[in-house]
Amino acid sequence: MRQRLAGDHVILRAMEEQDRDMLMALIREPDIIKVTKGYPSPDTYDHQINWFCTAPDPTESLRSIIASKENPEAGLGILVLSNINHELGAAEIFIKLLQSARGRGYGEDAVNTAVAYGLKELGLNLICSHILESNTASQRLFKKCGFRRQKDLRNMWIYCGQSKRLKTG
Repeated sequence: MRQRLAGDHVILRAMEEQDRDMLMALIREPDIIKVTKGYPSPDTYDHQINWFCTAPDPTESLRSIIASKENPEAGLGILVLSNINHELGAAEIFIKLLQSARGRGYGEDAVNTAVAYGLKELGLNLICSHILESNTASQRLFKKCGFRRQKDLRNMWIYCGQSKRLKTG
């Protein structure tokens, strides 16, 4: 992702060197590991950089750092729009926020911004998220953003329908 996507309170931007500590904090935060399956073993910054920088074609995956508009250099978390299938008009989304950024509206704004981008710029009509049953905070977040739980797939939340606003910057 070369451009920055702007929400009301956040920007979604490319990863930069100053995001090192934030990325490592996300990997090691016990609350995140518990509700997202975490990583099978301790991970390194080099592995994270490699994962971010060797992303597939930007039309197949959007990997972004979430930052506030007031302090765009300080990362608050990551948001990934992945497995983009243009033929089906579908993609998956996931988000991880630092503990200090939760409950402040950043997650909702970031998800809404990415959904708007997916719908308007990528031509998607279905975006899904796999959320563990125990991850009630993510369930609340995605419900606020217009996603609904898929009854027959207990951990699947989907968004389909009307396009959302999009600001680019």
